[in-house]
Amino acid sequence: MPDTGTPPPYGSQRQKRGCFGSFIRLLFLLSLLIALVLPFTPFAGKIKQGIQDIVASARSTKERIVTRDVMRDVIKEVPVFKEVTKEVIREVQPPLPEKYIPRKDIDVATLFNGITVKTNLITEQGSFASLERLDPEAYKAEFQLSIRVPKANQTLDELSRINKNLPGILPGLEVMLPAAKVSGFYHKLYENKTNRVQNELTRLSKILDRHNFYDTETILELTHPATQRRALLIQSEMDVVADGSDGDRMPTLDEYIYLSDYYQPFTSYAWAKTTKTPNPLLAKWEDRLQKAQDEYAKKGLSSSRNRDLKVMIDQLKLEVADFKVRSSLIADKDPFIVLSLLFRGYGDQNKFTPQMGDYAAVIHEGKIYPAICGDYGPSFKMGEASLRMAKTINPKATPYIRPESDLKVTYLIFPGTAEKERSAPDLAKWREKCLALLGEVGGVGAGYELYTWEDPFKKPEPPPVTPPSSNDTVTPGTPGTLTPSAESPAMSPPLQAPPTSPIILTPIEPRPEATKSGEAKAATKAAPAKSDGTKVKKK
Repeated sequence: MPDTGTPPPYGSQRQKRGCFGSFIRLLFLLSLLIALVLPFTPFAGKIKQGIQDIVASARSTKERIVTRDVMRDVIKEVPVFKEVTKEVIREVQPPLPEKYIPRKDIDVATLFNGITVKTNLITEQGSFASLERLDPEAYKAEFQLSIRVPKANQTLDELSRINKNLPGILPGLEVMLPAAKVSGFYHKLYENKTNRVQNELTRLSKILDRHNFYDTETILELTHPATQRRALLIQSEMDVVADGSDGDRMPTLDEYIYLSDYYQPFTSYAWAKTTKTPNPLLAKWEDRLQKAQDEYAKKGLSSSRNRDLKVMIDQLKLEVADFKVRSSLIADKDPFIVLSLLFRGYGDQNKFTPQMGDYAAVIHEGKIYPAICGDYGPSFKMGEASLRMAKTINPKATPYIRPESDLKVTYLIFPGTAEKERSAPDLAKWREKCLALLGEVGGVGAGYELYTWEDPFKKPEPPPVTPPSSNDTVTPGTPGTLTPSAESPAMSPPLQAPPTSPIILTPIEPRPEATKSGEAKAATKAAPAKSDGTKVKKK
């Protein structure tokens, strides 16, 4: 139809619009119906899970891409480059052996006691293990200890190598050494040492250490050709003994000494007590005895414990009885030396055998000290002296620190010179006797002097009182004047001290030997009495 320019009728447009709107409405109603019905169908769960996955994925994506702008100052540093080298160590194992290879390994070590241990491991091809374990020869140790026993020096040059002052101190050595003999006691000493090592051979930790094995340089039997005076020369070191106690002279003891592991309250040289003052250790020993007796009286103890207690009780009883009747040397106060027990019992065989109480001279460096033989020590050792002797030689010496570790100490002992009657030490007398005996073997060399011991128990002398001069006026009541009595006339002049000449103080000379020895003999003749009043038999 040709366009006439007039609009279409109203009815045709309304009809077109009504069809499209109906479709839209139908689609909406259908969607609404599906939304209402869908939750009650099996597809509801799958749809819900799908929606949750979509939301989670959206959230994670959002977190990854969210950025934040932060304002900060940037400090520019100069870069430092460090080169790191990594060392890779690769352990390469040796190839496995294809057969047994015999071996011989040698190892050398030194024990704490100075013994050099040389081990020699030898392996060889054997039989089956089930058979070898039954054969004691298949797995064994063959132990061999090698010791070089030293020889004794005999000449003056050999002795001077140890103590260069010895020829000057004892000039008589030059005439005595040509006829000197190495004493059998020297060989006996090293025989005792070797036997001890043999007994302890399977316990290396207990074997005599190297220092104490080689503790004696020589033992020489000397005789002066003119006087025929015999002397035994021992070249050794000096260990310390801190034994001994004496209530008569020292009623108290230092705990540091008598609580030591090696302290013994007695010395071999002893004498009868002269006072009633108890030994400072008597109460302690009596307490030990009582405790041992109380334990021994208990029932149910083992036989071995009863046996040990019985031995202990018997020993303590003897020691308590000894405390009550005898006194011993005090190592901290008395200068004496210790003899090895190897000398005991040879007095009838050898005229050079030293005995308890024999006088001796101890020479160290450039000094010579008087002493006596005061105690016995182990049969495998030589060279011991009292704590006082040790401290005099070296002030640093203690019961645990020896004053001289090298073989620089000479002990010159005069056999057969002990006094018949034993008594408390008389240091002045000891010096006089040693000086006389040294004179019989050539004397003390020029420039040297025998040491003088101070008496540690000597009471201090009171200070001198200066008498008043004759010109001084004496007043009543003044010390040293006479005061008129009440019966004397009131006008009597006071009495004056008679004029005296000034007193000149001079050193007190030692009393003659005869007087002292007489007093000592008188003191020892009266034996102490027991508590029951009976006399004690001297030992």
